[in-house]
Amino acid sequence: MHKDNPVHQRKEYSDNPKYIQPIPQDNEKGFPLLHQSNPYYSLDDLIISDEVKERLHHIILENKNASKLYAIGLRPKRKILFCGPPGTGKTLAAKVMSNAMGYPFIHVLFDAIISSFLGETATNLRKIFNHIEAERYIVLFDEFDIVAKKRDDPHEHGEVKRVVNNFMQMLDHYDGDSILIAATNHQHLLDAAVWRRFDEILYFDLPDNNYRKKLFQKYLFSLKKSEDIDLSYCVRKTRGYSAADIAQICEDAMRKSTISDRNEINTSDVLWALSEQQRRKKTIARI
Repeated sequence: MHKDNPVHQRKEYSDNPKYIQPIPQDNEKGFPLLHQSNPYYSLDDLIISDEVKERLHHIILENKNASKLYAIGLRPKRKILFCGPPGTGKTLAAKVMSNAMGYPFIHVLFDAIISSFLGETATNLRKIFNHIEAERYIVLFDEFDIVAKKRDDPHEHGEVKRVVNNFMQMLDHYDGDSILIAATNHQHLLDAAVWRRFDEILYFDLPDNNYRKKLFQKYLFSLKKSEDIDLSYCVRKTRGYSAADIAQICEDAMRKSTISDRNEINTSDVLWALSEQQRRKKTIARI
């Protein structure tokens, strides 16, 4: 329940479509601290587990019906943590929520936030929170582990530890209507105190056989497919691959087909694309 009043006092927001908040900038370099857009995606674009999709749908419903919750002294979930391996749909899920809610999408740029000047990073964070509290947004704090690392990490200096404390305080005191989504591929790096700051935690796992097949069907849809393509073989060869990996395989196959002046993708295109992805993965593993 709301800590001050069972009926949350609503904030006034600008309904003037011509009004656009200026993007906050870093004092040191003048770089924008965030990127704002209006993406168009639906829940159907997300090929993830039914469990995670259902939780996303429920969060959207809670926020669309926020007034009903406020009337009984409750708040919708607005601080969400997405975690799991890279390429599993975390960023796309945030964009889907943006479209579903009709809120602009804000992608926080952590490389611009982290400043070489002592104390400036916390100032940048405050600018961002002031910005997102003024209107309604879907806000994605990507690579969240950069500012929420364990405070007892011996490899981090005092400035980073202070930023972790500042960020958690800002989360605690956040009272806006924007939905804050923190995403990380390295949840094991997060400070233990960070977890309880979130209303909901969703884990995006690597796709299983069924979802890998759906991914191939989705991403190969834009071009005609040869009847001899064995999707079951593709599914077996991509065990442990992410949705982003499979999307890249399909794009490579479509490129090869297109530059070969063929209007359909055949088995050789897909096999070549699979081998290219395996080569990339081996290269990355050596780094």
